Amino acid sequence: MMNEVERLEVNFKKALNAGDKAKLQEIHVSAMGFVERHGKPPVISASKKAYEQLIHAYICHVASSDAQLPYPLWWRAYYGHKKVPRKPQHSVARSRSHLREMKKHSQLTARLCQKYKIKT
Repeated sequence: MMNEVERLEVNFKKALNAGDKAKLQEIHVSAMGFVERHGKPPVISASKKAYEQLIHAYICHVASSDAQLPYPLWWRAYYGHKKVPRKPQHSVARSRSHLREMKKHSQLTARLCQKYKIKT
């Protein structure tokens, strides 16, 4: 995905420097098609329960990092003795990015981010 975006940026800069209006228009149309193609919500889980567990794990990952508390400690403080989900292996920035994207498509995610004051 990033390769396509980077390629469009490079071509846009070249066309802009050359003053080629036709090429700029073509790049603009390609970019708009690219944006519209990715307007659908991403499918990150097959079931509602699995999606909710994943979102809770991402929220816990970000919140525990922001509060500088260990992941299991933050989980116990907010969710009690529910089963602790696996801590995501990726960076906190990536969890934050996932939450930012999913807030657009999911009321559950938006509500939880607001409830726990998650800064995306």
